[in-house]
Amino acid sequence: MHALSEVRRVLRPGGSLIDLRPTARNRQVELELSEARLHIGEIDGSNSAAEKLLADEALQAGLDRGLFTVEHRAQFEYISDLDTLEDLREFAAGLRRSVMPEALPRRIAALTAGEREDYLIRIRREMIIWRLRRLPIG
Repeated sequence: MHALSEVRRVLRPGGSLIDLRPTARNRQVELELSEARLHIGEIDGSNSAAEKLLADEALQAGLDRGLFTVEHRAQFEYISDLDTLEDLREFAAGLRRSVMPEALPRRIAALTAGEREDYLIRIRREMIIWRLRRLPIG
């Protein structure tokens, strides 16, 4: 809530705040083959679930206090396409608080063993974006 109050303080009246962050849903990992799309599993994001809940509560408190009004809200998927298992390992190494189960790369390796065709590892992450308008002091 403190961050929203500070943003409101520095925004000019009528100014906008864009809030973009992931939803609480885990990232979904898929394998796209020429003949099928297979759901492989999820990347566990539960380590950051408490932070996401606190951010949602702070945003709602700011709306309830009349600091901002919602001009637009949308949910969308952010998709990362990876070409190789090495790319997936690099992706996993860059995760901060989320954890990719060790079984995911093993499963992909087993499903693509001997594949001569191209395959794609797709990671889907749900995002939410808000455009909030600073309300004048009431």
